[in-house]
Amino acid sequence: MEERINVIGGGFAGSEAALTLSSFGLPVKIIEKRPDPSMSHFNNSSGFAYPVCSNSFKSVEIKNAHGLLKGELSVMRSSVLKEAIKAKVKAGKALAVDRDIFSASVRKNAENRKNIELAKRDAGREDIGENTIIATGPFSSDAILNYIKKKTGKEFFHFIDSVSPIISRESINFNKCFIASRYNEGTDYVNCPMTRDEFDVFYDALINAEKVLFDDTDKEQFFSACMPVEEVALYGKRALVFGIMKPIGFDKKYFAVVQLRNENKNGTMLNIVGFQTRLKWGEQKRVISMIPGLENAKIMRYGVMHRNPYIDSPFCLGENLELKSENGIFIAGQITGSEGYMEAVLTGLYAGLSVYCKIKHKEITLPPETTMSGSLLRYILRSEKPISPMNANFGLLKVYNKKDKIFFAKKALRDIYKWYNETTH
Repeated sequence: MEERINVIGGGFAGSEAALTLSSFGLPVKIIEKRPDPSMSHFNNSSGFAYPVCSNSFKSVEIKNAHGLLKGELSVMRSSVLKEAIKAKVKAGKALAVDRDIFSASVRKNAENRKNIELAKRDAGREDIGENTIIATGPFSSDAILNYIKKKTGKEFFHFIDSVSPIISRESINFNKCFIASRYNEGTDYVNCPMTRDEFDVFYDALINAEKVLFDDTDKEQFFSACMPVEEVALYGKRALVFGIMKPIGFDKKYFAVVQLRNENKNGTMLNIVGFQTRLKWGEQKRVISMIPGLENAKIMRYGVMHRNPYIDSPFCLGENLELKSENGIFIAGQITGSEGYMEAVLTGLYAGLSVYCKIKHKEITLPPETTMSGSLLRYILRSEKPISPMNANFGLLKVYNKKDKIFFAKKALRDIYKWYNETTH
C-alpha cells in the first residue's frame, strides 16, 4: 500500500485535494485544526471548506468567467463543487450555499471515504514529509508559515479581505423592502430601495464612520473584488450607485438599492450583498440602520476583516505547484495567490492531480491556455513579476473574443475534458 499523503488544511483547496487523491484510490490524511478558539470572530464550524466571507460562489453561466471555471471543475469531477450544488440556496444566476449544510457535507464526504484519515489538530513540521500538500489558507499557523518562509527564502506578500454582516430576516421591515431579482428574473433577493435624499444621508454616514485599522506597518492592500464598502465609497457616490447599490433592473424611481441574499436554506438569515466592511461594530449597527427597512436590523454576525498571506508563486513553485526548493511539498489554495472559493478548489484539484501523477511517475502539464483553469494557473505560476491576488476573469484568456463568449466557453470545456482524460489515464 502506498504511503499516506498528508493534506494540511481542510478548506476549499485542501478538501478538494484530499477528495481528488482519494478518488484515485490513494490513502490520505487531512490535518485540520478547526474548530479553533483563535477564530472566534468567524463562524467556527467543525466542517470543511467553510465559506468565511460571502456564501456566494458567483455566476453559474459559462459565458461568465466564474461560471466557466465551475463548468471546467465539473468536467474535472470536483467533489467540493458537487457538494456546493447540493447545498445551494436561491440566488438568481449565482451559486450560493447554506454555509453550514455545505461545510458539513464536505466533511461528511471525507469521513465516508475509507482511504481518508482525519486528524483534528494544528499541523507541525513533523507532518510535512514527501508528498504533502499545504493548503492552510489565511489562517495558517506560525509553524507552517515559518516552514514555507524558510524553504522559499522569501517573505510573504499580504492582502486584506473582509466579510459582510449577516442579519435576521424577522428584523426586516418589509413595508419598506420588496422581494425580487433584477429584470424580473426571480424572487431570490430582498431589496431595500433608497431615494436620493436617503442615499446622501447614508453615504455621508458611511464615509465618516470609524474603522478598524491594522498596525502602521500594514500597507492595507485590499483585494479589489472584496474591498470594504466604506473604501469603495471613498471613490465617490457613483462608485456605489453604479456598483453594489445600482438600481438597474428595478423601478426607475429608485435612486439606489441595497440587496440582501439568503444565507441558509430556510432564508431566516441574509447577508448584505457587497457590504463587506471593517467598520467598528457599533458603527456597523448605526450605518446599517440608516438603510430603509433595516432600521431595527438584528445583526447575527458583524463584518470583520483579516490579513491573507500568499507567496511569490512564480519564484517559489514549479508548474505542478511543488516547491522548487523542496521535493514532494506542494502548495495549494489562497496562499498561492489565487483568490476566490472556486479558484482555491482549482488549485486543490490540480495539486491532487500533480501528486497523483508524481506517484504514478507521470508528467503533468498545465491545462490548455484556452481554458479558464489553464489561464489562471499560468498567471499564478508563469508571471514574470510578483503577482497580485487573482480570480477567474476573461482577461486571463489569450485566445478569446468577447463577442462570442459561448463559442470560446464551449471550446474551453472540450479542451479541459481532453486534458483531464489524458492526465488521469
